[in-house]
Parts: sequence; structure tokens; C-alpha cells
Amino acid sequence: MKMIAVMSPKGGIGKTTTADSIAYILGEEHGKRVLVIDGDAQGDTSRTFGEYEPEGIGMSELLERHINVGGDYKTSELIKATRYKNIDIIPANGYLMRTDMFLLMKQEENQVTRLRDALHEVADAYDYCICDCGRLLDMIVINILLATELIIAPVKVGGYENDALYNLAEQVEDLRRMNPDMRIKVVMTMRQKNKTSLEVEEWLKKSSGFDVFKTPIRRSIIAEKASMAMKPLPEFSKRGIVTQDYKEIVAELIGEEKRTGGSR
Repeated sequence: MKMIAVMSPKGGIGKTTTADSIAYILGEEHGKRVLVIDGDAQGDTSRTFGEYEPEGIGMSELLERHINVGGDYKTSELIKATRYKNIDIIPANGYLMRTDMFLLMKQEENQVTRLRDALHEVADAYDYCICDCGRLLDMIVINILLATELIIAPVKVGGYENDALYNLAEQVEDLRRMNPDMRIKVVMTMRQKNKTSLEVEEWLKKSSGFDVFKTPIRRSIIAEKASMAMKPLPEFSKRGIVTQDYKEIVAELIGEEKRTGGSR
């Protein structure tokens, strides 16, 4: 199972749209078995896939009450089937903030590897696991990153966003001691065909020092409309320009997977 996390410390740059679109295209258009993990207490990804429950079980129980740590839940009991044939989800809700505090107070080595350990149970059942991270490097996100092979980092035009990208890289470097396989790949989002956007895109690809997806994600009001409809963008707008961009991103991911010999 290939683990992919989508993360950025900045909001409003298409993080959740990116995670949900990649998961949808992999599952619905490429027939891959996909497990989605909602790692954000806002639960937007859970809403998108129709499995948000304010009082429901999911990520909090996985991290607090898994049988690996003396609890009463198996991973398989916390996975919900979605309305999409090849896509399942471990949902999240506001209780995830409590889970962060719970893990912070634990003085145990496994407080940051609980997700990785719990996912071993279902690793053979899925081709990909796509994780939508919250913006903060809290205990939830640390658990996700320590289980992850690839971090997709969305970035849009703006100096603060670029600073956030470098901050993310520094944070990842600190965690690499526990997960040396983790790497970052940048995707430019909300790209417009103007001089500033094109200059930033060129800088990202040629001078930033980051690995960058060839395909930028263009700006479109359709992405916002899809969020309001609580549907994955590629389902809401099957032929839209942003959907085509995400299809190219997924093609890059699959192509890279084939070149490197598949997931572990």
C-alpha cells in the first residue's frame, strides 16, 4: 500500500481538494483500491465522501483505542465504505482535537507510530492510502507523516506560501530520523496564466530545490463549487480544466510508481 499525505501549513490553497481528487481518480478511474484517511478535525474529506458523523467513530478511536495499544478496536472496524466502489475511508470529526491532547500526554514511544502500526493490518487490502492532513504539525499529522512515503505539498503564488513550504521541509527533516523514506513533492495550485504565476512556477521547477509535479493545477471557481456541493471535484466537474489537471497529476504518480517498481 502506497502511503501519500497531502499537507501544507497554509489554508486556502487546495489541500483537501487535492487529496480528495487524487483519491477519487485513483479509485474511480484507475480501479485502484483506495483507503482515504481524514487527518483533519474539520472533517471536510469525510463530508466529501459522505461519511461525516459528529459523534461517529474513526480516526480518534484508531489512535486512542486500537487493540495494539490495549484498546478494543481493530483497524478494519473503523473503515467505512463510501458510495464509491473502490474507495473506503477512516473518517474524522472534532474529537480529533481531543485525540491530539491525549497523545501529547502519553510518554510512550508508540505515541507517534500508532497509525503506522494500525495500518499494517489492512496494508494488503489497498493499493493506495491517501491522507488529508490538518494544517498544524500536531500529533495526528506526525503520526501520518511517520507512516508516509510521499508528502504532496500544494503551494500557490505568494511569499508566505513559499515560506510555509520551506518550514514544512524543515519539519519533515526533523522527522526523517524515524522515517527515512519520507519525501516531499510540490504541486502548484490555483495557477493563473499571468506573469507572476508563470515566474513562480518557473522558480519552483528550476530554482527552489524541491521535486515538483510537471502539471500545475489551474485556478477555477468550479473547485469552490465542488466543495460547496460536498463532492469530489472530478465527479462534480468531469470535464473541467482542474479535473484534467488532477488527472495529469495522478498519471505522474502512477508513472513514477511503475518506474520505481511499485509500493512497499
